[in-house]
Amino acid sequence: MRLRNILILLIILVVLAGGYSAYYFWCRLNFMIRSPPRVYLWDIDDNDLQHIVISLPHGGRSQAFIKISEGDQFPWYFDDAQKSPVDPIRWGGGIPLLLSGPGADRVIIKDATEEELATYGLTEPSMVITLTLFNGTVLKIDVGDSTPDGNNYYVRPPDTNGVATVDYTWYEVLANLVINPPYISAE
Repeated sequence: MRLRNILILLIILVVLAGGYSAYYFWCRLNFMIRSPPRVYLWDIDDNDLQHIVISLPHGGRSQAFIKISEGDQFPWYFDDAQKSPVDPIRWGGGIPLLLSGPGADRVIIKDATEEELATYGLTEPSMVITLTLFNGTVLKIDVGDSTPDGNNYYVRPPDTNGVATVDYTWYEVLANLVINPPYISAE
């Protein structure tokens, strides 16, 4: 009798676990099918970046970086007279990847008027990013105001009048390069 009860409980456990697994995978499959593909605001290879300028016009501050490949040395330097090296730990290696093309959280307008651009803070942007590629292509990106909830920033991708939003952390990481430049500390 005792063995029979244990077998019944074991069968119930197996059925419940199988049912939960099937439900879980069905929900994941449904989510993957219904999720639209992520829209990237621009798409460049981060290895193609040669020069980066990040400006914060409202604060009158900017910082420029240049890529100079010299053997195995870290390739990013400040674009100053001394070509001061960038601290690779503070740079993190992810900065060129962040600039290669962020994913849009939401596309707001595909072709905004000047009035609409002003509404999102894009006629007087809070950040201007200028990327120069090794082939000479120059991309100018305007970042406007934060969204009302503070979770995103409005961005105008290069060579468009489109408006989309990107996560606030993208903005903060790039603004920090200007506010707190990644100079190598003298420790």
